[in-house]
Amino acid sequence: MMTFNVTKITKTSSSFELRTWDPEGVIFYGDTNPNDDWFMLGLRDGRPEIQLHNHWAQLTVGAGPRLDDGRWHQVEVKMDGDSVLLGVDGEEVLRLRQVSGPLAGKAQPVMKIALGGLLFPPSNLRLPLVPALDGCLRHDVWLGQRAQTSASIPTSTRSCAVESQPGVFFPPGAHAEFSLRGIPQPHAEPWAFSLELGLQLAAGAGHLLALGTPENSPWLSLRLQDQKVVLSSASGPGLDLSLVSGLPLQLKMDMSRVVLSQGPKEEVLALPPLGLEPLSNLWAQPQGYLFLGAVPGEVSSASFCLDGLWAQGQRLDVDQALSRSQDIWTHSCPQSLGNGTDTSH
Repeated sequence: MMTFNVTKITKTSSSFELRTWDPEGVIFYGDTNPNDDWFMLGLRDGRPEIQLHNHWAQLTVGAGPRLDDGRWHQVEVKMDGDSVLLGVDGEEVLRLRQVSGPLAGKAQPVMKIALGGLLFPPSNLRLPLVPALDGCLRHDVWLGQRAQTSASIPTSTRSCAVESQPGVFFPPGAHAEFSLRGIPQPHAEPWAFSLELGLQLAAGAGHLLALGTPENSPWLSLRLQDQKVVLSSASGPGLDLSLVSGLPLQLKMDMSRVVLSQGPKEEVLALPPLGLEPLSNLWAQPQGYLFLGAVPGEVSSASFCLDGLWAQGQRLDVDQALSRSQDIWTHSCPQSLGNGTDTSH
């Protein structure tokens, strides 16, 4: 978060370059009072959207080209008298008239700006959206003066020099949890469930996914170890499969066996009678979870990139997870997992 003394602001424009593959989220939010004087610039369906609420106007407007193409785009927001102007790549794409007053007339002398997040609940927006934006900012200038910064507000935008590609990236130790009740359900008669990971890159050692509860060891898990995927089950011995990056990793379960496959390679774990019954019962428990990445209490060095995750053939959205680490890149991946990869947000 940045704070500005509005009585000392001499330049009423801010500019930056943005790169993202994410179609929805907050680029920046600013206010002098979160109740009656705030402004938000974000993306919805990849296009810029402005929401503002003040004494002069309350509105939501979308305009301009799609910016979620993974390229750098120059963005400028400017106050000009009673108007707000939005420019993209040197062209004015939106001009809102009679929507603002002079900064000198603000009741509160402090303006706060948050990058990649909000300073109030998302439900307070005029038209709610998923606030977290997986993106990179550079060459940013805010209101023409040096900002006083604070790290107290979580942000999803990052300053990065790493070349990226579409996907979902889990750095070491990152995790996301889905309630089993909130994802596509197993086939009932006969019982069957499938997961597919579009695994593009992987390094280190640790969990890729697990099925279980937060309090107990996972009933079924996939671990990354020595460029192999190790399948473990609470019902007995597991198996492993040599990993080939770029091919989907499939996990299929029924009441008698678990099948782990990637391309033409396949390993089958036969289960004892009623061996999968404890797993099928997880769906009846409120605390039955699908864990992605590190499981509770694990110190993991595994990092990996997915180009998708599917349950029962339906894609899961990490933005919709019950909870997740803030350092997950929800819509992009580094092009390699070298030692110099900057995964910070």
